[in-house]
Amino acid sequence: MGGKRVRIHTNCQPNKCAKRSFVGKDNDDDDDRISRLPDDVLLDILSFLSLKEAARTSVLSSRWMNLWKHTPSLDFDAQGVLDKIPKHCKSEKRKSEKRKFVKWVNSVVRTHKSPALKEFKIRFPLKKSSRKSITRWLEFAFSRRVQSLELDFDNYHNLYEFPQEFLLDGSMQPPSNSVRIDQPPRMLFDFKSLKALSLKSVRVSDGAIEFFLHNCLLLEQLIVHESIKLSRLEICGSSLKLKHLEIVSCRRLKSLKVSAPRLTTLNITRSKGLLLENVPLLVNACVSCGDASISIENVFSVLSCCVSQLQTLSLDLSNIEIGRVLDEISELPLLPKLKKLVIKYCARGHESFIRLTALLRVSPFLEEFFFQFHWYILPREDRQVKIPISSPHHHLKVFKFCGYYGSTNDVELISYILENCPVLEKIIIDLFCVSFPVPRVPQHVELVIL
Repeated sequence: MGGKRVRIHTNCQPNKCAKRSFVGKDNDDDDDRISRLPDDVLLDILSFLSLKEAARTSVLSSRWMNLWKHTPSLDFDAQGVLDKIPKHCKSEKRKSEKRKFVKWVNSVVRTHKSPALKEFKIRFPLKKSSRKSITRWLEFAFSRRVQSLELDFDNYHNLYEFPQEFLLDGSMQPPSNSVRIDQPPRMLFDFKSLKALSLKSVRVSDGAIEFFLHNCLLLEQLIVHESIKLSRLEICGSSLKLKHLEIVSCRRLKSLKVSAPRLTTLNITRSKGLLLENVPLLVNACVSCGDASISIENVFSVLSCCVSQLQTLSLDLSNIEIGRVLDEISELPLLPKLKKLVIKYCARGHESFIRLTALLRVSPFLEEFFFQFHWYILPREDRQVKIPISSPHHHLKVFKFCGYYGSTNDVELISYILENCPVLEKIIIDLFCVSFPVPRVPQHVELVIL
């Protein structure tokens, strides 16, 4: 006796705790177990994809059609698009790509359905000519209580200016003849959810930054690059939760005062006018001398309140003449907890790099040393290699040399490292030119050529 074969699922039990679904179930394929997962799990899966890849999943089935519109992270990163445009058609093609980018962001913002955002990121070279669209994007992000906001317009001219009207809603203030000083004006948006703020190539004022610091009580990361409106900035407060601070290439900045008890990482490209107070947890510092008038002595004076606790230190000495560097570097404070040291330097002729190793000698527990340099003035002719001095570094394990030229200066520095670092495990060399000779190292040391 024939009959239809029936497949019975023994695990078909009523789902008492079923998750809310954004769309109806699609049961066309019983073997599609992924589509039967809860929405939260599927959204986690989509978080590993780029935004465009996540949008493409809408063609899989009706189960996936609107799912990507609920993702809490929106990352519009298209910085590499313009780099691929041939030079002969750059101008018109760049304008076309910018129009396409703005249209793409606008379409996603219009259809997005998540009530809250973990991340909203824009990375594309836009100017103030796109300010209306950018402002709408910000309105959207703040209305969704964004936790991490990044604007990176990779631009140095015609910068977009952060809208001051976002910070205060003038329409909600009482008339001028009845102003109450005990009742602060209401904000247009609620910024309490903001934990990370990154503004690159955006005109933002001292007042705006200080507003965010005092009204975003959860703010842990603050990054500002290439802002020409910063002048005298104070980042102070015993209740600040700020852990990571970057103020980079803000060329009109005259003074910066920092007092943040939870700060662990500081990146500042202008040490002149910097005042640090109450930073007991600061362990990572990246400092540039800024201009030729700043000395290494000035830099360490600025860091005096935290130099004994630093674990990572990056020094950009590119603007200081080697003669001054070598004269000043002989007397340095002890760096007892330093594990990683990065030195950026611009070479001028025949000067030896060996005296820069004084920084290693005041760092008795240093484990990694990165040296990055380029030639400002090439030496006319090489000189003889000097015998390296003896000064053992018993903890240095990794040495990285970026910009290796194969000159006498380079050979002397590597010889010094090989002679004085008995536990050295790896040397990484980034060649200035692939035709330069590579130094020989002992068999127990790993040599990596980039």
